[in-house]
Amino acid sequence: MVADKKNGFCFPYVVKKTTDRGLGVFAGETIKQGSIVWRHVPGQYIVYDEQTFRAAIEKMVHAEAVYELTHIFGLKELPGCLIRIYDDGVLINHSSNANLATNNTAGIGTSLDVTSVHYIQNVTKALLDVRYALVATRDIEIGEEFTNDYAAEAVDPPFYHILCEQYGVSEDYLDGH
Repeated sequence: MVADKKNGFCFPYVVKKTTDRGLGVFAGETIKQGSIVWRHVPGQYIVYDEQTFRAAIEKMVHAEAVYELTHIFGLKELPGCLIRIYDDGVLINHSSNANLATNNTAGIGTSLDVTSVHYIQNVTKALLDVRYALVATRDIEIGEEFTNDYAAEAVDPPFYHILCEQYGVSEDYLDGH
């Protein structure tokens, strides 16, 4: 069971193999609806713009680049960038019937200037806000896998789709769960 300040989980959890999706993250205790389950933690994520992401994956072997492309996401409210999580939050699997969602009850919105030379730094700081945390959409039982609806939550910038095509990455995993 894990619960420490080096990751964004707010409750004890277990990482283990799922029957069909590789590794997953499972609740180590019962969690009430509306509770923050995971949030961004300084040093455990990075925000890329197109130039810095392309530069990063060009230095990788093909398999590493594919891994990065399948473990990164964008958000509609933060256009033009991709977010890479480095803690166990990256192992939260997709489900169209998810038990976690971005804490947007107050309505996520940003007034960040996308043309600013400091945009990526401002996004990096903004992600620490509780509105970007993942909350339980219903009560979660001990041992239940944490899931998030990627199709509803993520909106990737156009350059991401071009890179996926270039590296042969398919997002067909969104269809099955």
